Amino acid sequence: MYLKKSIGAVLAFCFFVVLFSTSAFSADMRAAKKEGKVVWYSSITLKISQRICNNFNKKNLGIKCVLHRSGSSKLYKRYRKEARGKIYRADVFHTSNIGQFLIMHEKLKYIRPYKVKGGDKLLSNFRTDDGRWYILRSSVMVPVYNTKLVKASEAPTSWLDYHDPKWKNKLVVSDPNYGGFATATMIVLENLFGGDYFVKLKANNPRRYGSAAGTLGLVARGEVLMTHGAVAYSAFNKILKGEPLAMAIPKEGVPFVRSPNSVLAKAPHPNAAEVYADYLFSQEAQQILANMGLYVGHTGITYPKEQTPLSKFKLVEVPAQELKKKSKPSRKRFKKIFSGIKLEGKKKKKKKKK
Repeated sequence: MYLKKSIGAVLAFCFFVVLFSTSAFSADMRAAKKEGKVVWYSSITLKISQRICNNFNKKNLGIKCVLHRSGSSKLYKRYRKEARGKIYRADVFHTSNIGQFLIMHEKLKYIRPYKVKGGDKLLSNFRTDDGRWYILRSSVMVPVYNTKLVKASEAPTSWLDYHDPKWKNKLVVSDPNYGGFATATMIVLENLFGGDYFVKLKANNPRRYGSAAGTLGLVARGEVLMTHGAVAYSAFNKILKGEPLAMAIPKEGVPFVRSPNSVLAKAPHPNAAEVYADYLFSQEAQQILANMGLYVGHTGITYPKEQTPLSKFKLVEVPAQELKKKSKPSRKRFKKIFSGIKLEGKKKKKKKKK
């Protein structure tokens, strides 16, 4: 009898060990469930951010993902403003402006190091050597044209082609004051062609839009012939849907942007934040991102056959410290250059009821 009880106890213990070791998370689940929710500030397009968040919620872990989605620069400004007022809502922060992220991490101490489960197995350029934070996803910024209005043979093959007067009143450009990809693109192009690149681009009177992804709608509807730059994963998804769009890859290369993610030091739900961070880098979540046209660090995922491999692009990346230094002055310069052109795609603030 005693032997049977002992064997039963051993088997139960072994089951517990296996269950724990194969758990999807390395964080404290009991404490996370008591906190009940996690607030994620994310710059990935709403459709993808919401899908990730909803998929996490379907697991019924007792932790609800609450999403706040906006452009990288807007998220950065929002969190800094909240922190100055000692209002801490966000638990996990994701941005495409790694320069602003470094300011949050190194100068402002907003970022809390957390080693996600399996982080050491991610591709080396998707993690820091000390595992303090990780790259959730990456993509490139590419010009995109309307295939019904522009022949492939007529599409620009160089970034300098956008200065040609034939494109006057036929382009749209994304504003770096709202997104990390547009900021990186401005820095890349000024590094390649000089500080007057965007002055010459403005001479063609492009429309000015607050979202790089949003520019694709104008192109697809034929309101303009091309976007000077859109995020490749957004273009990928619209092309899959049958939109009349195609990428025009400049011979000089395309801006490559890596987008970091981290737990926040003042997260009001610190344990839930760790659980969610673990989930974001799980094979399941990383596969969702890959299916939507993004490039990720998990080695176990499979990319859609329709997706252009990164190896097919000539990648131009701005070092993180350079982005940190140049982001703010670049945004200010863009705003000054394009001050005479109306900004579109910016949500109007709701008026407070008296």
